[in-house]
Amino acid sequence: MMKYKWRGVKNVIFAILCCNTSFAMAADATITVNGSVIARPCETITKTANVDMGDLYTFDFMIPGSTSKWYPVDLELRNCPIGTTSIEATFTGLDDSTGYYRNQGSAKNLHLELQDTAGNKLRNGSKKVVEVGEYSFAAIFPLRVRAISVNGRPTQGSVQAIINVTYVFM
Repeated sequence: MMKYKWRGVKNVIFAILCCNTSFAMAADATITVNGSVIARPCETITKTANVDMGDLYTFDFMIPGSTSKWYPVDLELRNCPIGTTSIEATFTGLDDSTGYYRNQGSAKNLHLELQDTAGNKLRNGSKKVVEVGEYSFAAIFPLRVRAISVNGRPTQGSVQAIINVTYVFM
């Protein structure tokens, strides 16, 4: 009889252990880690470029297509991180039906034209890419701007335009 008693006790203990193991099972868990490794941007040396055109005379713009002289403006970036080989600049500003940047000053019938020094027009939405110096870790966008009167006969007043530049480091 004792033999059967121990067998019963063993069965009860086994059953209890089986029941407890179902509670001891681990739940599944997932840890997701996200991120990206990017290079820091280059240091923008030319944060604001002011181009002083001085006095422009209405007489010089009487004929349609008349322009002022070119005024140079350089956009400089330095301390580019290793791995940055080029920089893309996108130029945006208010334009008008002529395709040039709109004069936001009070002079009428006068527009502003932006080009690189190779003569490529940089109109609203245009992009230009320059290489970063392999040893200097710097880049310069050599540009120029001038006033233009597409239709001639501008009125007296001020000349002003804001052209924004957005950089992408590649």
